[in-house]
Amino acid sequence: MSNIFAVITEQILRNCGEEPVCTHVGDVRFCAIKKHPTYQMFRRQVRLNRSKPSASLRLWESVVTLAREGDQRRKEKWLMIALDILTPHFEGWSKELARTWHYEISDIRSAIVEGLLEAWSSTGDDTSCKKLRDAMMARAFARARNLVSIGSSETCTDSVEFWILNRPHGGDPTLRASSIIDAGTVRDPDTDERIRGECIGALLQRTGAIDDAKRLHDQIRDGGRDEADAPAISPQQVGRSWIDGKNLYYRFSDLLPRHIGFKQAANIFDLSESQASRRSGKGSLPFRVLWIGNSRAAAVKSLMEILDIPDPILHPDDVENGASQIGDQ
Repeated sequence: MSNIFAVITEQILRNCGEEPVCTHVGDVRFCAIKKHPTYQMFRRQVRLNRSKPSASLRLWESVVTLAREGDQRRKEKWLMIALDILTPHFEGWSKELARTWHYEISDIRSAIVEGLLEAWSSTGDDTSCKKLRDAMMARAFARARNLVSIGSSETCTDSVEFWILNRPHGGDPTLRASSIIDAGTVRDPDTDERIRGECIGALLQRTGAIDDAKRLHDQIRDGGRDEADAPAISPQQVGRSWIDGKNLYYRFSDLLPRHIGFKQAANIFDLSESQASRRSGKGSLPFRVLWIGNSRAAAVKSLMEILDIPDPILHPDDVENGASQIGDQ
């Protein structure tokens, strides 16, 4: 069996290539820090910085947040990176365990990864990142020791590539309350969509934010948006995309900042910065934290989900039509 530690690293390198990788907010385009290392450089830095607990914990906290938020594809990417950060701690120990117990090292390392994943899946989102790391490490050690102590070489017969999912990824299938249309009150979903877009357009016009929305609309119409960021559309919305020749839909959250500061996020939950810091250390903070250098931030989309704020899908035409009806009133 192949070395699963090496397979995880190779898969990440294959996905990331030579492009800069952002471990702060997940996307270099939206990060306040301008210089980012390639994944090869990042991985070497992590190994060199093991002696700096605070720096390592900040990095781990951001990686955990990125692995728990966003679409399924991004979650899997950052979960793999989280595993790749932890597995180097087991390399020497797994070799020693294999020599001592005369056991196949590939089976031991597979058990370690299984333990890491089991702890990740069984630990609640309210667990602090430090406790999560400790739980994953402890479960991995226990899994490997149990494997060799029972004296059986029986392990999963699947190849290690089982852990690397290469299938196409679809959009997040989770239904949000704001996207569910009550057929008993709205007979025409297309009309409901247009009314919703026009109402938001009118609101943006009144608040003076319509120009920012139009800049986003121009970018989308000109093909300047990464198609991976476009929301999945329903069968009813395909007709409008066919007319335009492309998917012009976007989410309301695309009009908002990607991140806000830690203090602002804490104030939303009626917490002071010091209170939020203490709760973060205990794992009881109601939102997840991203580290951007020495500064903390929170993802706006994540806050909207936590607070049950709707994030509807909008069409530029509807938003602009609603704004034009208000005019300069």
